[in-house]
Amino acid sequence: MRRFGTLGLICLLALKALGCDRPELTSGRPAPGDGDTSVPVSPEVVERGGICDDAPPLSIQAHTTDERVAVIAGSMSLTEKVEQMAGFTVGAELFATPDNERLNVRGFKFRDGPRGVRLEDGTATCFPVAVARAASWDLELERRVGAAMGAETRGLGHNLLLAPTVNTLRHPGWGRGQETYGEDPWLLGRMGTASVLGIQEHVPACAKHYAGNNIEDTRMTNNAIIDEQTLRENYTRQFEMIVKESDVACVMAAYNQVNGRYCCENIPLLRDLLKGEWAFDGIVLSDWFAAKSTEESALAGLDVEMPWRQHYANLHHMVTGGQVPESVIDEAVERILRIKFKFGFALLDEPFEGDPAVVESDAHIALAREAARKGMVLLKNDDDLLPLDREGVSRLAVVGRWADEARLGDAGSSDVRPSYAVAPYSGIKNVAGDTVEVLTSRDAAAAADVDVAIVVVALTQEDEGEAIFGGGDRNRLTVSEDQENLVREVASVAPKTIVIIKAGGPITMERFIDHVDAIVMAWYPGMEGGHAMGDLLFGDANFEGRVVQTWAHHADDYPEFGNRLSETEFEYHHGYRHFDYFETEPLYPFGYGLSYTTFEFENLSLPCVAITPAGELLATVEIENTGPLAGVAIPQLYVSFPETGARRPVKQLAGFARVALEPGERREVTIPVRIPDLAYFDTSSGGWVVVEGEYQARVGPHAGDLPLSASFSVAGEGVPVE
Repeated sequence: MRRFGTLGLICLLALKALGCDRPELTSGRPAPGDGDTSVPVSPEVVERGGICDDAPPLSIQAHTTDERVAVIAGSMSLTEKVEQMAGFTVGAELFATPDNERLNVRGFKFRDGPRGVRLEDGTATCFPVAVARAASWDLELERRVGAAMGAETRGLGHNLLLAPTVNTLRHPGWGRGQETYGEDPWLLGRMGTASVLGIQEHVPACAKHYAGNNIEDTRMTNNAIIDEQTLRENYTRQFEMIVKESDVACVMAAYNQVNGRYCCENIPLLRDLLKGEWAFDGIVLSDWFAAKSTEESALAGLDVEMPWRQHYANLHHMVTGGQVPESVIDEAVERILRIKFKFGFALLDEPFEGDPAVVESDAHIALAREAARKGMVLLKNDDDLLPLDREGVSRLAVVGRWADEARLGDAGSSDVRPSYAVAPYSGIKNVAGDTVEVLTSRDAAAAADVDVAIVVVALTQEDEGEAIFGGGDRNRLTVSEDQENLVREVASVAPKTIVIIKAGGPITMERFIDHVDAIVMAWYPGMEGGHAMGDLLFGDANFEGRVVQTWAHHADDYPEFGNRLSETEFEYHHGYRHFDYFETEPLYPFGYGLSYTTFEFENLSLPCVAITPAGELLATVEIENTGPLAGVAIPQLYVSFPETGARRPVKQLAGFARVALEPGERREVTIPVRIPDLAYFDTSSGGWVVVEGEYQARVGPHAGDLPLSASFSVAGEGVPVE
């Protein structure tokens, strides 16, 4: 019997119970009675070696992509065409579509991958989770990580990576918040675009989960009620940016409903918006078991059902019965073939080989350590306890259950299994050197006679993660009570206490924040996370990370989650926009993060004070490193809008930069602001509009500290944005 992973066994048993284990054709050969469905081929194509009875058309090397697509699609029977549009027979391979040997067409071989390449068996480089990489505010770093994951996907013999995840974090309790880039849709679009550009240096990427997939507990059925302006500005904007700026190959349709229609059969989302208005020319793929229908899904524009041909097993009959036009099938097949040709793996007799040596290569492991360092955030550092002085600290304790166990993230579709993972204790001990004695214990025993104690607290895969694997949405925003008690106990006996948090998002810390001296948000930092912690704690590297989620004092400061409801209304204001609108003071504002040095922001200049709606504003600001160490400043620019009566946030992130400065160094930094990004979606006209008027640009280290401001004007009343 074929061996399956855990997910495969669960799904197979469930589907058998539903009577879905029907036999299907998987041979790639036409069924009796299909007839000849080939399309006419031009004489030029025939002369160059087109279709003939005894040779597959794909031996032709001189065709353009469009010609080759037309030749192959035209030579397929209806059965062969619908076979391109789904995975294997129910109960078979979970991450592939079948080859067509008669026509020499290779199937898809998918892999999950928000933090690396997920394998049922085998290892791959485990990078920090996406939210940790977003906290670096480093687009080039994210492109490099994407390229590494794409190279490993190809090196492992697969040809499409199911990443990045770009869903908006509307509430920090979302169980899969670790997989995405935070709460701001514009930043999600920028980070997602960088990831796709990197991945697609090697294999196609798949932006997911489209759209409104922001709840885990009821993700299979939840109906997200989202008004059109909110949908466009907060929940699909990042997908639009990625489609238009990265030429992404694939978009994954989500499980949930949006405004009463499941995403896989949602004509307004798929046919009208994605394929119509945005002119997306790639493929729409269902999330695994997300398809709910045959006719409705096909007509809405779902090109590929995964993991098995469950509903699309009926496509042939729907076409011959007249419910689904064959033109719908032809469109899907042409999209599928075009992606395969574009990325060079359409043909079985054309090698599509990667380099297996890149998997967990030294370069990729070093990149994982770099990403972990850049993404960790220093939240609190009373009396400059950090960085630790190797000459002044002789004994150091690293305590807690997670001190000597690595936490890499949830156990769901983002799970990656490296050949090793460095736990905090091991990493800190390795970096500390011979002059510092590093102790560990799971309780407070090791903290009684040391100079500094470090308590590592973490969420588990049961606390947050993909629901089918035991996780789900967070029931509380704290760490467990026993871990809170441990922090307080350690703080009562140790002279100085540092807390390291490993989690996918904000933690409320009322019970211990005032009892400790320093707090580090490590996220789930990947296989080299322990070493990265040591690098930062001892000052071998400086903290660069800035949070991409607003941290509240109390859980009630966030908007209502609604994760246990069958129908959830998605509000317009979320994240820092919610805190601004309700004038609620956050604990750590969006974009916040400390450094071992200090920066002074001065002289914001907007040389072009009047600009067109299609233009770009180049703001400049002078930044000086006024502290003792080299560091990276991340100036953030937020825009406030003219008062027009339209619903807008109080302020909106519109640009940022990164600048490395030596002590005493002063530099002028340019922050580009794309004026079309300042548009709002006008429901009366059904389009994006940049309004005429005076805007306010504010710059500073984070959303809660914007000391510099200047105004600029946009000319052109109610100008639509293309």
